[in-house]
Amino acid sequence: MEIGIPKLDELLGEIEEGNILLLETIGTLGEEIVLEMLKKNKENAVAFVTKKMRDEFKKIPELANVKLIVLGEDVFPEELYAISFKLRNLFEGAHVGFFLLHPLLVFHPPTTVYKFFSEIASIVQEKKVVLTAIIDKRLVDERTLAMFENLATYVIDIVELIQGFKITRGLRIKKSPKGNTGFYKFEIRDGKIVIGELIG
Repeated sequence: MEIGIPKLDELLGEIEEGNILLLETIGTLGEEIVLEMLKKNKENAVAFVTKKMRDEFKKIPELANVKLIVLGEDVFPEELYAISFKLRNLFEGAHVGFFLLHPLLVFHPPTTVYKFFSEIASIVQEKKVVLTAIIDKRLVDERTLAMFENLATYVIDIVELIQGFKITRGLRIKKSPKGNTGFYKFEIRDGKIVIGELIG
C-alpha cells in the first residue's frame, strides 16, 4: 500500500499487508495524511472515527464508500470488546484501516488501551489489513508511547515548534524497515500536504 503523498511514499516504501503505521501527533495535526491515504486506497477501506471526523469525511466525495465505525454512535469508548468485535468483522475483505487511539485514552488507562491495541494488531495481521493509527502524544508518557511503537512496523512522528510568533511543523520517520530519518518541514498549502526540506 502507498499513502498517496509522494515524499512519504518514497521515505516509507511500499507498506505490506498485515502491518501497522503509527502516526504520533498533537491533536488533529496530521489527520490530512490519513485523508490522503484513505482517498488513495478508498476501495475496501474501513475507518474508526469520531462524529466530527465522520462529518468531515461526508464532505469529501472520494471517501463516500469508506466503511465507518463512529465512536459515540456505533460503539462507545467504554466498550473495548464491542469495538474489537466490530473491527474484526469490518476488516473482513478490507485492505486499509484507520483507527483513532486518543478518544480511548481519555476513558481508559494507557495500559488498558495498549492491551486493546495489541489485540487489534493481531486482528490486522490475521486479516492482512494495513492499519494506520493516530495517537496524541500528550496523553501518554514516553514509556507508554514506546510500547505502542513496538506494535507498529512504521512510526511517523509529527512535531510543532513555536519560536516567538513563528510555528514550524516537522515530520520524521521514526521507525520503518527502510530506516529512520531526520525531520522534514511539514506544511498544508491550499489543502495539500507539502513535505519540504530536511530541518534537522
